[in-house]
Amino acid sequence: MSDNYKRLLPAPMPPGSAQANAPESSFPETGPPVKKRTVSKAACNNCRLKKIRCDGKRPSCTACSKANVDCNFVTASSDETPFMALKREVESLKKSTEDMLEIFDLLESTPDAVSLHILRRLKSTRNPPEGANDPSDVLASVKKELEDELLLPVKLSNRQLIISLIPETQQSLEHELMMRCPTAYPMLIPVETLFINLADLLRPVILEHPRASSFMGHGDASSSLTVASDPGESSSRGGITPVVSEATDNGLGNFEPLQSMHTIIDDRLRDVNFQTWTSVPITNELAATLISLYLEIDHPGCPLFDADLFLNDCVQGKTHFCSSLLVNALLAWSCQSYSNLQLDATALVVAFEAEAERLWHIEKYTNTLTAAAAAQFLNSTSSSRGRDEFANQCLDEGIQMGKRMGLFGVGSENASALTWLDHHQDWLRAACHTSWGIFSCACIRSLHLHRAEIEKPPLLPMPGEYFETHGYSGYAFPPGRTLVPTRVGEIFKAICTLNLIVHDIIWAYFGESDVVPATRATVEFAEQIYQRLFDWAVGLPLELSRGRRNRHSTLMLHLYYHCTVMELFWPFLQSSGDRVIRVDQVIATTATAKDIHKSSVNQLKRLALMYCIDFNKTCSSILWHIALLYLANAMLCKTTQPGNLRDPECWFYFMLCMTGYENMYGSFRVAEITILGLLSMALRNRFLSTSEANTVLIDMRRIGTRYDGQSPVRGSFMVDLELAMTNPREAHVQTLASAFHELAIFREFTTGELR
Repeated sequence: MSDNYKRLLPAPMPPGSAQANAPESSFPETGPPVKKRTVSKAACNNCRLKKIRCDGKRPSCTACSKANVDCNFVTASSDETPFMALKREVESLKKSTEDMLEIFDLLESTPDAVSLHILRRLKSTRNPPEGANDPSDVLASVKKELEDELLLPVKLSNRQLIISLIPETQQSLEHELMMRCPTAYPMLIPVETLFINLADLLRPVILEHPRASSFMGHGDASSSLTVASDPGESSSRGGITPVVSEATDNGLGNFEPLQSMHTIIDDRLRDVNFQTWTSVPITNELAATLISLYLEIDHPGCPLFDADLFLNDCVQGKTHFCSSLLVNALLAWSCQSYSNLQLDATALVVAFEAEAERLWHIEKYTNTLTAAAAAQFLNSTSSSRGRDEFANQCLDEGIQMGKRMGLFGVGSENASALTWLDHHQDWLRAACHTSWGIFSCACIRSLHLHRAEIEKPPLLPMPGEYFETHGYSGYAFPPGRTLVPTRVGEIFKAICTLNLIVHDIIWAYFGESDVVPATRATVEFAEQIYQRLFDWAVGLPLELSRGRRNRHSTLMLHLYYHCTVMELFWPFLQSSGDRVIRVDQVIATTATAKDIHKSSVNQLKRLALMYCIDFNKTCSSILWHIALLYLANAMLCKTTQPGNLRDPECWFYFMLCMTGYENMYGSFRVAEITILGLLSMALRNRFLSTSEANTVLIDMRRIGTRYDGQSPVRGSFMVDLELAMTNPREAHVQTLASAFHELAIFREFTTGELR
């Protein structure tokens, strides 16, 4: 018989037979004994894939060991079958789903601060050394923390929600300010996070894929605008801002914060041939779009020239109120400020700045209104690009030019520009705009430079006052469709009045002396100045009151006001923050410096949130930079208080400021050292972890690739505003940015982080 077949053994004998009782040794050998096969309850993944026999040895089966490959099993142990492993996995997923649903219920029902804390704990699961490894661990930890909380996570009814909006006490200063001055201190309804995507707000918009330009054709206008098209109808406007139809309450999507995002806002810009004013190759369409953006975003709050006179001269080729220097300086600033909105403008910034700088060296001794205004644009462009030395030189020369012309800094009307203007209507209009525009720029700049520039305010009338007091209200302006207020509106009058108060703060705290502000400031001075600030806020017209759908210039006005209040009381926070501040019309006897400062911080937080929602891609105003700086400092100062080191609300608003600066970095290189300075402060206070700082650095360097090969950035402003009250040198942006680099080198050497 062939050996390929298995040998057959004899059949077993029936019980009791002689053969059955015979000893085993009496049977002949029929062959070697058959080896019993080892049976495994579950094969490894490799053997199952190759469909070969697996002995199930652990940690590696024989086949995988011979093949020198990794051996993995779906089962947890050798005693577990695949069905048992599947059942275990289903139970685990079920438990994980139940935990996530419970976490979701907590996020929905707990207060905002607790919800933010839970979100941060969930995000930390991606970084095991700093947080829990599993959502179940997060849930268990949060439950344990909530056991001792008085405010248990419950879902509020409508009645409970309404009650929660009522202040806890009507004796607080903040409540009284809200009641007595709602235009500047409106009631702050708690933010409903269900309607705000926090993740989107903390993601730099500039890192998103660029979208197509939102500008329509030159002949198209936004559907939300109502403007007169008949020339006879336009001529009767008298410079009043055209009617803008309000969005309905059916949805916020109807609200368009910037009209110039959709249309050229003055028809005269279509008729300008910009090649007659500049040698830089730029299309008329792009130049008109950039100036249109400037006239809506920056011009209303700080007009350095009369828009109507400037546009008329641009079209007609006259050089009374327009010049090549002014056009090139304006386009340099506009190309830089609005490059996030117009990507084609990015490559033109250096060319326009170089051309304006060349013309400035020629005209800086000519004493003209256009040259004085151009010096401010050149200073803003160069300083925001990190060319601090030339920016300061240009600023000093421009201010000296204004003083020689009598625009400001003179002690009597005989030495002012009124002597050579001789009440000429157009020239007086232009001089009023330029003098008060430069003065306003200087006050805003001094607020974060901590340096006084103009000693005496202008003696010329504020723009618009002269015509109101001398009966020129019927002055006719050229016909044509325009969305630019040809006469100064209430917004700039309010800013000019506010800047007179800011001017006194600047010279009291940062005037010609080496004494630090903390030593100069007195409670009596703060009481007097805050009384003036409070009276100014109470007297604001209704059209400038706070609202959900404020225009850009109105929002900037309120940001500026609360930053000013914070600057006024910053010297008292460390030593005499509990001193009582007495203000007429405010009867609270416990109104301390800290209370007033905190009230403005809370208003600034809400304003910043509104700005990020409505103007996220247009973060280009210098006032927005100041607001971010003051809010970030306020959050860092709060974390130094006991129990607030990792406060989730402070963390959110600080990261909101960092995201705002990252968006600004796409246009302004100086944002780089500002970010580094703030990160240095946050790491010094142990407010941010190294992984959080690394995230900001990675995003910043992705944005900064557009600046590769350019010279280092320099700045001359303060970043640590609290330290600046006692030690300005250590609070300087360059000092803090250098400290961050030293810290980064140390941590890279020791931990490999912050690279």
